[in-house]
Amino acid sequence: MFKGKAAKKVKRWLDQHAEAAQSSEGMVRGFVEECRRRQIVLPGPTRIERHCADVLVDAERRVDNRIVARLDSKMRARLDALLNEEVDSRVSRFIWLRRSEVGKNSADMNRQLDRLEFLQGIVLSPTVLDDIPAHRVARLRRQGERYFTDGLRDIISDRRLAILAACVLEWSAAIADTVIETHDRIVGSIWREAKRICDARVTAAQSEIAATLAGFETLGTTLLIAKGDNMAVAGAVDASCGWEVLERLVATAGALGKTVKADALAYVEQGYHRFKLYAPRMLTALDIAGASLAEPLLAAADVVRDKRKVPSRSAPFLKPQSKWRSHLRNPETNRDRLWVVAVLFHLREAFRSGDVWLAQSRRYSDMKQALVPVEAAQSMGLGLSMPLEPEVWIADRKQRL
Repeated sequence: MFKGKAAKKVKRWLDQHAEAAQSSEGMVRGFVEECRRRQIVLPGPTRIERHCADVLVDAERRVDNRIVARLDSKMRARLDALLNEEVDSRVSRFIWLRRSEVGKNSADMNRQLDRLEFLQGIVLSPTVLDDIPAHRVARLRRQGERYFTDGLRDIISDRRLAILAACVLEWSAAIADTVIETHDRIVGSIWREAKRICDARVTAAQSEIAATLAGFETLGTTLLIAKGDNMAVAGAVDASCGWEVLERLVATAGALGKTVKADALAYVEQGYHRFKLYAPRMLTALDIAGASLAEPLLAAADVVRDKRKVPSRSAPFLKPQSKWRSHLRNPETNRDRLWVVAVLFHLREAFRSGDVWLAQSRRYSDMKQALVPVEAAQSMGLGLSMPLEPEVWIADRKQRL
């Protein structure tokens, strides 16, 4: 196609940009622009497209070879076993692993944890995909999600092992995110159920509230009529309702007061039975890290994970004015169960706020990874409305004040 020095320059440029190219169209467009910049005469469009396609295929093979070269013989056999093992004598292990979706109860959670623990048991290092462009990894994963088991078995090149390796690592991260989202849904379900119980008890107590108020109204009216007459006041209780009825009214009023004042936190303790079915296993499977602010919460999560005895008084992960503290001090509640429920509720909020994260997650990763480094922002020369140096901003605020 090209001759002499032009051929060498073009070949060098294609090799440098082939792996980073995300589509054949983009490759052709960049190739044409580069040739025009170098003032190289272009052949016909068909030959350009064919040449770019060949280079992309070569780049794809180099990526596959690079991944497979990092796998030892045991790991290759373990990956191939995913296509040969069967689960429940119905589907292959490979198809079973990719059937992962967000659940809504502890049974769904345990099914997801089965998949996550199996993938972790393969012990495939993430370094296998080091220096592989992200779009190449995503393409390998998508191919694994499209192929059936027989189709993958028919691939005899390194492509099959590269697809399996990418799927194992990508699915591990995806299922970990699914586990967190399923926990989020379970917490939300427990909270909504607690609110329904709270509202239902207040609604069911309306008749008792009306009867109690009517009893006190009758007593109050009789007492007001007898006002100023000590003898009449003494007999007002007997005349209106009687002392035994009054004692019952007072007791009923106290119980109704607690019912009306209670919030949903008074009923979330029931979620303990659902949490204990999967929480220790979930906390063991997930590699959770967090900011220094979340260290007390992570220490409390370790207590739940290891099934250790709940601290008798300590709950440092709670804010000083948190409503949870008053409920934990209530002698009528089971403090140990409510403490575990509080930890798992706050863990959900910490994942939502970004105070805790997963190392290899796609959705719940460290937020710093999504931020542009200061050095990169400075080199880009962005016209930001705020200065990059906090001292400059503080000095400007002080001057304005």
